[in-house]
Amino acid sequence: MFLVVESVHGEQTHSFLKSKDWLHPSLEPLRTSNGSIGFPLVGFGHEDIALVAIRNHLGIEANIVVGETKYRPPVDPHHRLLEAVSTWLEDNKVDTEVNDLLPAKWEKLGELVLLPRELGQTTTWRKITEHPKSDDLWKGMAHALKVTSLGLQAPIANDTYRSAQVKMLLGSPHVQFSDHGVVFAFDASKVMFSSGNITERRRIGAMNMQGEVVVDAYAGVGYYTFHMLVNAGAAHVHACEINPASLAGLEAGAQVNGLLDRLTVHPGDNALTLEKLRGTADRCHLGLLPSSEPVWEACMLALKPNGGMLHIHMNVEEEKIDSWTMTTVERFQNMVANHGLSFNVKPMHVERVKWFAPRVRHVVLDLSFRP
Repeated sequence: MFLVVESVHGEQTHSFLKSKDWLHPSLEPLRTSNGSIGFPLVGFGHEDIALVAIRNHLGIEANIVVGETKYRPPVDPHHRLLEAVSTWLEDNKVDTEVNDLLPAKWEKLGELVLLPRELGQTTTWRKITEHPKSDDLWKGMAHALKVTSLGLQAPIANDTYRSAQVKMLLGSPHVQFSDHGVVFAFDASKVMFSSGNITERRRIGAMNMQGEVVVDAYAGVGYYTFHMLVNAGAAHVHACEINPASLAGLEAGAQVNGLLDRLTVHPGDNALTLEKLRGTADRCHLGLLPSSEPVWEACMLALKPNGGMLHIHMNVEEEKIDSWTMTTVERFQNMVANHGLSFNVKPMHVERVKWFAPRVRHVVLDLSFRP
């Protein structure tokens, strides 16, 4: 049953029916030849109640008609994923719990979805990967998530770069996507990208860095570098990075975003590259977790003689954030004294970005260094 009104009253009628829980959420509206629109009603058997309510409460003339039922695709990706996996299990007569193959969350990077590594550690998952038609399952899952590529995250590599590791199930690991006005392009099987840091990238991008020279001590593929250039208006960024895969992504992103003339990339160990940047920066960004302590002093010395700002990322236990802030200020004050500088070190803000682990926060301390 459809409740039909003139299209001009469509939005008002839709809101009213939805507020009464009379609107069927899974069916497409009915479009008539005269331009009217019919809203599918839930099967409560009292369509006349809805008709009278629309006429009396809204003053809108309406009719009840019987129309062809068309189901709309589920909006919730979890629901679409459930349908895809259930269908594959049924078609292939695989006897296992569907929930064993459903991730609670995933990371979406452009056309690639990365499934959590915990999913691949179950006996059920290992059994499914050996099935001769497992490729059909990956295709179904990718279609449900509206992407072309699918991968399973693996533990971080035990190498100098702490490289990401991904087992590709379908498609390509090469991604390109937009994030708050910035385009990223990299190989997601070799480089980590934390979508959970979006609020901090936006915060950094919202700062006023007009005319500033910035040093990004751990640039990666440009997580913060590009936001500082595109959104914050930095005049120039010196990006330090050691990982070859990240360097490739950094350069590809700079090309796509048109930033090559305002970006200088410094490949290699930042303990060495920061030495060459002494006294050049208005601001330094230290975005390494769990700690960027090895280059605290080098980044402070990279500030211009008239000072500037440091943005220090760190993992800190929640109850120790205040004491860590005070200790960090004292450490920098000692460094200032040891180098005979005239800076006053002042904590301007502590941003609690997200929970890193139980009771442990990813925080960013904004420190001011001024004469």
